[in-house]
Amino acid sequence: MGILDELLGGGQRQTFEDFVKRYEQGHPAEGYSDQEVVDRYRDVAHAVPPDQYAQAAQEALARLSPEERAEFVKLLQERARARGVALPRQVGTDPRELGQVVTDLHAKPGQLREVLGGASQAPQAPGSSPLGNVLASPVARAALAGIAAMVVKRVMRGSAR
Repeated sequence: MGILDELLGGGQRQTFEDFVKRYEQGHPAEGYSDQEVVDRYRDVAHAVPPDQYAQAAQEALARLSPEERAEFVKLLQERARARGVALPRQVGTDPRELGQVVTDLHAKPGQLREVLGGASQAPQAPGSSPLGNVLASPVARAALAGIAAMVVKRVMRGSAR
């Protein structure tokens, strides 16, 4: 976890701790800007092995209500279909199963970003993130914020030992 250790060991530790604290205090989709969610996710999502990413995804999705997870599944299916990305035939709302689907999308560089990037096919402005479009969906924001927060929390727990 070298990259994360560097991020958390440097001047950014307080920034990450604050992000996790805000995630845990309120509803998972509230308490931070869209850009902050995109930035934190980008900072940490590829810095951990797939098994740790999968665990973080499961933990984050478990914090959503069953209705919110169903809404997230519908969002994933609609956007994947619009982009020609194959998802498993049946995607359930169980956090473990859904977390694995998100992990599988994440494992292929750019695929989760492509699926969650929203309906816009317009070119992105320089320096902007295609994930910015997804954050209009509170459940997608909650999922991405949660994954980032759970990754950071796990790393902080490990570095405190």
